[in-house]
Amino acid sequence: MAIFWYYINSMRKTKLILLIIVFLLVCGAGVYLWLLGTGRIKTGAEAIIGCQGSNKISSFLGSPGANLTTYNLFGQEVSVNEMIVPYLDQVQKEVNTAKTGYNFNTIFTYNNRSKVGGGGKSLHSWGIAIDINPETNPYQPGNYGPPQTDIPNQIIDIFRKYGFVWGGDWPGERDSMHFEWYGARVSGQILDKTSSQKILNVSTDIDGAGSPNADGNFDWLMPFGQHTITAKAKGYKDFSTSLSFSCYSDNTLDILMEALPANLAGSISGNVRVAGNYPILMPANIYLDDRLVGVSNLRGDFYIPNVREGKHKVEAKVLFFPGGSQPIDLSRGEILKNVNIVIGK
Repeated sequence: MAIFWYYINSMRKTKLILLIIVFLLVCGAGVYLWLLGTGRIKTGAEAIIGCQGSNKISSFLGSPGANLTTYNLFGQEVSVNEMIVPYLDQVQKEVNTAKTGYNFNTIFTYNNRSKVGGGGKSLHSWGIAIDINPETNPYQPGNYGPPQTDIPNQIIDIFRKYGFVWGGDWPGERDSMHFEWYGARVSGQILDKTSSQKILNVSTDIDGAGSPNADGNFDWLMPFGQHTITAKAKGYKDFSTSLSFSCYSDNTLDILMEALPANLAGSISGNVRVAGNYPILMPANIYLDDRLVGVSNLRGDFYIPNVREGKHKVEAKVLFFPGGSQPIDLSRGEILKNVNIVIGK
């Protein structure tokens, strides 16, 4: 009899333990789903990148469906955002050179829709996402293990190189068919560090890929992340900097270059007058290469120091009068006087 009651008590304890385990599992699942639904736990692209906000993407790329162009991607005509065309060109070039033998049988790009499972707009809506061969590269929600894919690693690495994030890397939401592009923009001027004047003939480089500049201005679109930017100009020390840009961000950067000792600065001086030899009566704004560098005195006299050799444009403006300008070709260290500018013609 004692053995019988011992057996009954053991069964009760086992059931109680099982009930507690089931209760904890149900509660844990409920808490997990609540955290997932409120965004406190992130999976997929949100887990490793973020940058999924529609307003931020639209401010950078235009509204969903805007700025699309027809593009031949691995032999198929698709619609993509025009911004990513240069990067797709490079992807195709390197994939073709790699000769992996992989067949791009099915490609999907632009589709103005919500994400699978909700949570905002899919990046397909802006034409910056690409799905490749979904029949052999399926979407796998809940998968934290290796993704199912037949895309060669070499091709995946080429896409990554040019700013595309692969869905096969997303924890808890493997999407191995899927690639989406994340970029940033940086713009500015290339200036003499001492005089803040634009340097007009500069060779620039981003991560080893040359992008020459001829007018002292730059406006670059690039994949987000870490980049090395260099600049070279005659008479200046080479410039190099490493910068990190967040996705879908507009950044401003002025590249300041330091002149070599042999690159002696010169100066420009002269007088501003109004057409018909009328007195100027008020200071004129003086511009060098479209950059404000000072003002004249009431007699119209002006002086611009620290001017590097090369071709420049000196311009004077007063209120609503048409501005006047003079082209200047300055030799190294030259002191150029009597540069007269007539405004109001």
